[in-house]
Amino acid sequence: MEFRLTEEQERFLREANDFMARQLPADWLRGGAPEDETDEWWEVSRRFLDALAEKGWLSHTWPKAYGGKERPLMEDALLGEAMAFYKAPAMDYWYRWKMISALLMHFGNEEQKKRHLPGIASGRVYWCQGFSETGAGSDLGAVQVRAEEKDDCFVVNGQKIWTSGAHRSQWCFAPLMTDPNAEKRSRRLSMFLIDMKTPGITVNRLESLEGAAHLCETFFDDVRVPKENMVGERGRGWLGAMALVNIERSGLGSASLTQRILEELVAHAKETKLNGVPLSQNPVIRHKLAQMAIEIQVCRMLAYRTAWVQATGQDVTSVGAMVKLYGSELMQRLSSTGMQILGPHAQLVPGSRAAKLGGLVARDYMWNLSITIAAGTSEIQRLIIATMGLGLPRM
Repeated sequence: MEFRLTEEQERFLREANDFMARQLPADWLRGGAPEDETDEWWEVSRRFLDALAEKGWLSHTWPKAYGGKERPLMEDALLGEAMAFYKAPAMDYWYRWKMISALLMHFGNEEQKKRHLPGIASGRVYWCQGFSETGAGSDLGAVQVRAEEKDDCFVVNGQKIWTSGAHRSQWCFAPLMTDPNAEKRSRRLSMFLIDMKTPGITVNRLESLEGAAHLCETFFDDVRVPKENMVGERGRGWLGAMALVNIERSGLGSASLTQRILEELVAHAKETKLNGVPLSQNPVIRHKLAQMAIEIQVCRMLAYRTAWVQATGQDVTSVGAMVKLYGSELMQRLSSTGMQILGPHAQLVPGSRAAKLGGLVARDYMWNLSITIAAGTSEIQRLIIATMGLGLPRM
């Protein structure tokens, strides 16, 4: 079987790639991990998001009734492919926009859609995702942040963690425990939209291993959330959370991001000589690079399959878990390969005078340690593939 994009899809992908090349500064720091979250970085990101909104690409797959163009979902996947290949800024925000718009479209009421969708489409209202807690990462059913009903609101208390970009965000979407005594864990949670300016919310930035500070911990102390900010039915937040997790896990980013890094490693191997011979002629290095090229193509096919399953309205849970599992472990294998090829220079980080490839391989290697934990551990993905994909019994 030979897989090809349609002519229309090829045209859209070329347009997206041309857009990325025009919008990003020539000296843009194109690392695989999130950038340093400096004010300068954020200004570049903000202008980029404005340009995406001006193109209509933050809402082009939406129904026309909500300002969209009803374009095929595959175009969202191709746009994500182009953004990842160019290591575009603010990809975290773009994914969260996809998630919150999907939440509102499928579970929100008309008032919530009219209030929030225009801000999402404009690219000027930023959202963070309040899923993880200190005792509830991959196991969302263990969420403990309470939302206690009181008068005309819910009073929220507890701590969320790894709320990426919370310090830049105006709103947060989060599953909270409203019914702790429900017999089924999945019926204990409800989904809420939380205004980050509400009194009682404290956001602290956390510096990750590679030195970036885009991650945050968020504390809620008697935060009053209006009842109209609940999305969907009470006790059905688990359904919304699982739908959004599938969006987070699927996509072409792992394939196109690793493709760009591989191309940089290949160029380095051609330009760098050892004992007068280019590294690209070393059979061991050639084998390593060829192996990575094969694995990246496998990842791309898995991602295209996931996009097709989603576009045809089928359940994407198990295929999304496949691309998440394979893609995140591929990123770790590729960064490890890069460390081996660069040798001692691989230990030098961005800013070091003698660093190769801008020191980004070292930073990617450190960032990718967490990639098999974020959005669900590899163990969770294998469990989903085995039970929901292959129909095997739980042990």
